[in-house]
Amino acid sequence: MGLQSKGSAVVAVCILLGGAVSGPAQEPTGIISGTITDTSGAVVPNVTITITNKATGGVRNAVANAEGLYSAPALLPAEYEVRVEQAGFRTVVAAAQVVAGGTTNLDLTITPGAPTEVVTVEATAAQIDYDSHAIQGVIQRQTIEDLPLNGRSSLQLAALEPGVTVVPGSTAQFNAMFNVSVFGAAAGATAGGGVGARLTMDGGTINDEMEGGTSMNFSQEVVQEFQLSTLNFDASTGIAAAGAVNIITRSGGNDLHGSAYYFYRDHNIAAYPGLSRSALFPSPFFQRKNPGFLLGGPIEKDKLFFFFNYEHLGQTAVLSEQEDLPSVQGLSGVWPEPYHYNLINTRFDYRLSSKNNLFVRYTHDGNAGFGPYALTPQPASFN
Repeated sequence: MGLQSKGSAVVAVCILLGGAVSGPAQEPTGIISGTITDTSGAVVPNVTITITNKATGGVRNAVANAEGLYSAPALLPAEYEVRVEQAGFRTVVAAAQVVAGGTTNLDLTITPGAPTEVVTVEATAAQIDYDSHAIQGVIQRQTIEDLPLNGRSSLQLAALEPGVTVVPGSTAQFNAMFNVSVFGAAAGATAGGGVGARLTMDGGTINDEMEGGTSMNFSQEVVQEFQLSTLNFDASTGIAAAGAVNIITRSGGNDLHGSAYYFYRDHNIAAYPGLSRSALFPSPFFQRKNPGFLLGGPIEKDKLFFFFNYEHLGQTAVLSEQEDLPSVQGLSGVWPEPYHYNLINTRFDYRLSSKNNLFVRYTHDGNAGFGPYALTPQPASFN
């Protein structure tokens, strides 16, 4: 058994440069690129392409080269409007989705006509990156928002990928509700030692290099994208043998938005721990109260944005201890197993120029818990 009271905080500062030539898998940016052709299939050079972030209104301009190729690197993960304008041709407007570390290939064909005539193209998602041999999955915001995750821990998203399981951690010693196991590798093992999963958030490592896994929890409300690589990692991943998790946090936009929520669970509407009854305590008590709220929007339209989330968890559970040896059966009993946390996440995004962006994020996890040591399953993991 162990008592744990811990507070941890991470401050991340990142300048995203539009002049970068590539976006490694662990960087919180992506690329839109493609070729501009006419109806005969011939490339059209010197075409102006305007790429606009639908949430923030940020604009990136690109010009197709002599081969009709264009590229816009270092774009924040979001939905974009791509507009192609050229004298003597109809204007083409397309929607494109950018994911962190990925390239969205958007080849567009323009047809002769007046620029005032607009042709709309269906949305395009990030395509297979033939320049990379990494095997990875990306879970985007809409899916994250709709999924009922146990404990509202974003690490539960890893279970959606093949060959990956999520196992209960120890909140009492390591402040880890869950750990990730890839292809049967030890969950929560020290990634710095060459095993376990490498965990990064907005490109920065959040592994606990001494104890393994991560001691930084964060609400699923702050996650914009969840990426998991299982084989052939990108060179930027660092030392990790089993897998690599990269989490991209949400940003604010030009529209003010917010929400509040309250989740409640108890033993009356939950399964028994391990789906079995204990002879020592056949009806274990469990209660979890989980309120929170979020708010995001502009501080200065098209220029400066904020996103804030606060979440609290108050959990009361019990742990039954049944000793086998008659000499120590006096130590058997039912023990309280409380766990509480306060999660705070604040992010500011600032557009330095059309090609350069700056963001600052502060994440705090303050918590206290009492429970079993190491990876002993907890009632919270099975209810």
